[in-house]
Amino acid sequence: MQENSIKTSYCKIHIGEEEEITEKLLVNEKDYARLEVYSFNQTGRELLKKNHYIMVDRTVKAQIALSSLTGLDRLVRMDVRELKDITDEVYEVAKKAFTKDRRFFLSLNCEENVGVAVLEDYIREIERNEKLVFGCFYKDELVGALIAIQVSESEYETVLGAVLPKWQSKGAGISLYAFELSQLQKKGIKTLYSRISTDNVASLNLHISLSKGNIRFIQPFDIYIKD
Repeated sequence: MQENSIKTSYCKIHIGEEEEITEKLLVNEKDYARLEVYSFNQTGRELLKKNHYIMVDRTVKAQIALSSLTGLDRLVRMDVRELKDITDEVYEVAKKAFTKDRRFFLSLNCEENVGVAVLEDYIREIERNEKLVFGCFYKDELVGALIAIQVSESEYETVLGAVLPKWQSKGAGISLYAFELSQLQKKGIKTLYSRISTDNVASLNLHISLSKGNIRFIQPFDIYIKD
């Protein structure tokens, strides 16, 4: 369980395939809570309603095999560069891009102050990992960013992909992801993971298109927040 009490009192709870949903896990004194529970784990689900947890999302993990992908470079239609680190500009793009993302917004009405605080903690946690950071630019203005962390010698996971609202569906997203896949290929990485909301049809379609069918969707998790 990850906790933060500096700006916003919240907790994040993960319940895996073999774990039980228990009263002890659900009851806490935090202002907000995010519960991630394996979708096919039905043990103790009645406790969720009793403790005022409401389902707000379902996510799946995309698993892309990189070795057989071709033609990625020609899909990079905008100016994409590898950055040295997570800059303040990257954070600002993420803040503007994410207005309802349930990784960060832990209330039913998506309170902005809560989302910003959780996003700050999320990026702070990412910074501790071995990572690659990519930026998409238009005339030297950062309009999109993508971060992938290394999870093993041959695997990376995309943990943040953000494009400014006015640049969405205009080539920034596909340029970022195609560049990422190409760079990872060149480094000899075999597999890329990414967790995607099933409500984000555009992201699902983008991953399917770029992977050319070399993709599996695994580990579905239901997301609950405390009312």
